Amino acid sequence: MLNKKVKAITYVSGMPKDILETLAPEEALQIKINGKAYTITMRSPGKDAFLTAGLLFTEGIIRSPENIRTVTQIPAPKGEHTLIIDISLPEELLEGKNLGNRSIASSASCGVCGKTELCDLITPDYTIHTTHQLNIGLIPQLLQTMNARQETFEQTGGSHAAAIFSISGELLSLQEDIGRHNAVDKAIGELFLSKKLIEAAILLVSGRVSYEIVAKCAQAGLPFLLAVSAPSSLAVELCNRKGITLAGFCRENRATVYTHANRILPKILPYNQPYETYLHPSSPE
Repeated sequence: MLNKKVKAITYVSGMPKDILETLAPEEALQIKINGKAYTITMRSPGKDAFLTAGLLFTEGIIRSPENIRTVTQIPAPKGEHTLIIDISLPEELLEGKNLGNRSIASSASCGVCGKTELCDLITPDYTIHTTHQLNIGLIPQLLQTMNARQETFEQTGGSHAAAIFSISGELLSLQEDIGRHNAVDKAIGELFLSKKLIEAAILLVSGRVSYEIVAKCAQAGLPFLLAVSAPSSLAVELCNRKGITLAGFCRENRATVYTHANRILPKILPYNQPYETYLHPSSPE
């Protein structure tokens, strides 16, 4: 990912100073299926094969890496980045799927932009069941691991991150993008293509949680969704229905658990180091 440098003026105590500012890049990527336009998404260039695979998997179009026959990447006119990805899939896999409803642009901030019908918002028809429990004391370690690897954010302050971990806290994938949902698609796509989603249990995102992030988490079968910021009301509702333990406002010494809190193990700390965990009502599993 090549970050952009632009001239700018910064003001400190009202005094101007010329600087060279580093910005996260944003460019359009058109995704085609069997030569036909599927969607145009605004994203940070790089890891486009992961992005495409993750998007098509979380939207229920492909089920396994073997569904993918070929991936053709067409470069931009200047040859710096990919402009179009054309993915070849078996035609029988596409039967009954109204792919034309997705063939308009989506922004970097919205993973459901481009959908024309509510039924196009894909979520699995099953509820996630797991025997795993997450030690609340593991969250600071997960945050530290993600923060330490956000190279683009470190340089620009303008990108989101999505990190996927095993239940023991092993980092399986970390991806950055200017779009929250793109970062999630890239991380899921990497594990989907490498057939390592079975090892995954925890999705940690650097921003807020809205409906489309939960939908992607559910499609990937991840029972734990953690976020640095807040969830929306619809995100909480969907996590409850899909069997996902959702925790927001994950910081160094606190987290707010909204759903399926029975999967959270409290951490016993010395008296002078309380770990604040706020549990919200959850439907039983």
